[in-house]
Amino acid sequence: MIINKPEECVTEQYFKVPNVVADRWIKEGSPVYLMVYLFALRQLEKGNTSISNSQIAEFLRVSEIDVVNTFLFYSSKGLVKIHNFTSVDDVDFDIEFCFHQPKTGQIEFRPSYKAAEISRQLSDNPKMSQMYHMVAQILGKPLSTADTELLYSLYDYYALPAEVILVLVEYFVSKGKRSVRAIEKEAAKWASSGIDTVEKARRHIKKREEFLSYAYQVRQIVGIAERRLTTKELEYINQWQTNYHMDFDMVRAAFELTVNQTGKLSFAYMNKILQSWAENNICKQNDLHKDKKTALKKQEKKNPYDFEELEKAALRKLMGGKADGV
Repeated sequence: MIINKPEECVTEQYFKVPNVVADRWIKEGSPVYLMVYLFALRQLEKGNTSISNSQIAEFLRVSEIDVVNTFLFYSSKGLVKIHNFTSVDDVDFDIEFCFHQPKTGQIEFRPSYKAAEISRQLSDNPKMSQMYHMVAQILGKPLSTADTELLYSLYDYYALPAEVILVLVEYFVSKGKRSVRAIEKEAAKWASSGIDTVEKARRHIKKREEFLSYAYQVRQIVGIAERRLTTKELEYINQWQTNYHMDFDMVRAAFELTVNQTGKLSFAYMNKILQSWAENNICKQNDLHKDKKTALKKQEKKNPYDFEELEKAALRKLMGGKADGV
């Protein structure tokens, strides 16, 4: 816990750091990136603007490529502008700090590595070298220079263990995907989800496959097998499976009710129905039939001949009083 009062800070004894760095980007990237960024920012505050990237690397006892990747990372977040940059081999480019978040979208960041550095790491780490060899075998092709660099970023930047990387590659290849670039995108998700053991990787893959199978069946039920599901539709389906625990008979019943009431497919309307059923502990067809009969019997006492109204009353009960829209 911090016990200082804000007014106890003395201007001459601290320098300002953009809020977004402390609030958000401190969680991403390597701790080395944060160290380099703060050190360089401090040099700006001191007026030591002539310091070179090579000098920063020497002072902090980090590699020059770490300094390069630091500024590439913060450039991707809109906090630094890079000038006179040619390649990672020319480390002494110019930087300009930005203290306002850009309105435009951020560019994608990918760390850069020198081939000599990767070769040295492979020589010093037999486990990693073996991982490279096995990945080439799984992909069924020699690794290109770009593949080698991307694969190294999975280990170094995303901090995935070699054995987890192998599970990830095997899974993607089993799905017919052999692009290391596509594998990198999934690696970023695994890293942010804390999937850092083979056991966690296996559980994640099993859960993913179960969802894909569930989503496939939903697509068949609602008749949209030919087009891709939208992000929102996937969110709804995930709720039906994970939160509501609805089987396919219930999804089909919700779909039929939706079409009967609206004349079209509406995931939002279906979700409202399934949510109402879940809240009333109606998760199986038998539960649904029992609840519907109870609602019909109550309404029948009021008007035993208005069967259309009986059906609407049952639906209104399920949907919290609404039967004509969501």
